[in-house]
Parts: sequence; C-alpha cells; structure tokens
Amino acid sequence: MVTFAVSPVEANKVELNEWERPTGHPVAERREYKDANCRDVLQASPNLDARIGSPNGFVHGVVRAYNNHHHLVLRPDDVWLAIMTQFGLFVNKNAEDLRHALVKHQEGQKELVVKDVGSLRTVDYGYMATQMIDQMTDHLVDPALSEWVLPSFSTTTFHDRIVGSVVMMASMKKYFTYSCQLACGIPTVTLLGTVSDWEDIRRRADKLATFGDLTTKWMSMLTPVLDQFVAAANNKPDVEFWQRICHSVSHGSGSCHLSGWITVFSVFDDAGVWQGDLDAVEILQIRKARPGEFTPYGSHVREMVKLGGDFPVVEVGKVTAGYLTVDVKIDDNGTEYKSVMFAGHLAYEALVDGTSIQPTLAWAIALK
Repeated sequence: MVTFAVSPVEANKVELNEWERPTGHPVAERREYKDANCRDVLQASPNLDARIGSPNGFVHGVVRAYNNHHHLVLRPDDVWLAIMTQFGLFVNKNAEDLRHALVKHQEGQKELVVKDVGSLRTVDYGYMATQMIDQMTDHLVDPALSEWVLPSFSTTTFHDRIVGSVVMMASMKKYFTYSCQLACGIPTVTLLGTVSDWEDIRRRADKLATFGDLTTKWMSMLTPVLDQFVAAANNKPDVEFWQRICHSVSHGSGSCHLSGWITVFSVFDDAGVWQGDLDAVEILQIRKARPGEFTPYGSHVREMVKLGGDFPVVEVGKVTAGYLTVDVKIDDNGTEYKSVMFAGHLAYEALVDGTSIQPTLAWAIALK
C-alpha cells in the first residue's frame, strides 16, 4: 500500500445531496433493471444498498474525488475490472469477428448449466457464477482466458472473484447462455495491494492487443496510465499525472464534456461502439467571470476551450456503465424463473473517515 500527496489542498468532507442518500437498492435504479421489469433483488454484494449508487462507480467516484478535494482510495481490483467491463462491451459488439479467437464452437450459443442445493432465495448465486466460469473454460480456445479476466491480486476477495466471474459471463454472452438448476436441500491517493499487483495489471493489459485494431489502440492509451500506477505503487508518483485525472467543461446548454486519463476507462459506449478517438475538440465554455475580468455577458464569460489530444473526450452523460448484465434461467425444483445478473462498479463509498471515496465492486441477481 502507498499513499502520496497530489495537491496542496485540504480534504473536504464527503457531503451527500438529498437525492444521493440511499433510499432503495442501487441496482433497482439501473436502466436494465427497469427495462426488464425486474421486481426484486434476490441477492447482491453485502452492504451494497448502503453505498452511493452510480451507473459507473469507478469513473464517477474518481471524478467526484478529484473535483471536490476528497482523498481517493483505489484497489488493483477496481482498475482491472473497470478495464474488463469495457472489454466485455467490445467483445459483445464484435462477437462474430472474435469468435474464432475466443471459443471452440463456431456458431450459436452453448448452454452452461450449474446445479446446486437450495431454493430460489437460499442458493448462493455468487458461488454458482464462479462455477459457470469453471464450465466455460472447457469451451475456450485459450483456457487461461478466465484467469486473465478474473482478479487475483493481494487485495482480491472471493467477492471480487464473483464480480469478475459475472463480468466474464456477460462478456461471453453471445457465445453462451446460463442456467442455474436448484434442488431441495483526492488530496491523497491510496493504492491498496502490492507493487506486484499493479505490475500484474500492466502485464495483463498487453493481451488486449491480440483482439484486433480497436483493442490495440485502447491498450496504447491504457499502458501509459497503468505505468503511472506501477510507478506510484513503487513510491515514485508523478504528481502532475495524478493532477490530470480529469478535466470537465460545462456548456450553457447544461451538458458537460470530460477529458483526462480517466476517460481511457470509457472508450466503448454502452453498445460496445468505440468512442475513444483522440481528436481534440473545441467546446464553448460558459463560466463565472473572475474578479476584475471584463465581460460583455454580465457575470459570465464565454470562451472556447480545447479538450483532448492525449486522451478521449467523452460527454459526461455518455460515460459508459461500469457494470455488465447477463440473463440467467433458474430452475427451482421444476419451477422456472428468469433473472438478470449485474456485476461491476455499481456504486462508490464514502469511507468512515468522512473524507475519502472508494469505488465499490459489487454483484446482484434480480428476478424478472
């Protein structure tokens, strides 16, 4: 673990707006939950309902810490699974082009069935997700692919392996269907883990180049960022780099663009379409005038701001979801149910010190 200073600012307490205070389960607020008319969250990561729900707990949590002078705490698992959720969107968008490189069967979907003792509300769905990956391995061109996807760092918990397993299930859903059969019965940044954990992420990222031109382009953006994580873990942080996490520009229309290295974790949109071009963008910014600054627009100044060039520019409203979903059939002693599993960064947490933000990896299964 290493903690290093980034900016000479005093840490602010994380103050929640009224609408941010947990009033229900974060998964129930997600678009896929509503679109599928889900009616109940069967199981989920512990204490997820006490977190600050977010469509992307990693990107939004980091941006909030950066913009509001909060300490930032990151685990290797957070960064690696943020990469893998993006990779999953890419795979689903390009499933047929990648089929020969990923799975042995060259058409259709194979059904994976996991059997366990229990009932609809008592069975351990997280454990069953890990069993799905064990079965999937037999059908992969590279059996080591699952261990590449799944986190295995010094900070990794069994809960993180569940998140990674569901992320992999969702990444491979164009090739597999899944069934469960039940029988009775930022003032500072803290990088958790070891130096070797962060070096492991850096090595794993190289494999992205084997999946085509887009992932090669993505890898070329990721690797300089991951190199900085490794340097920081070695107690050699480039403070200037950590001061460039993000830059946001608001418009008079109410929209906002985001740039900085955090956008390399949102290069594929929710449909898996590439949105990671590095073209610089000129955006009209409307900001409050500084003391003594002349402006013909009353108390505000209009100016063109150039974003991008080094990292993608993403509209804040188009920051990709930091989680993936996958349908699972449940056969509860002959009664069939349909469900959807969620996994990824479903929230972020205000830590007990009151001034730190940490992304939350979580999973859930919801009954349709």
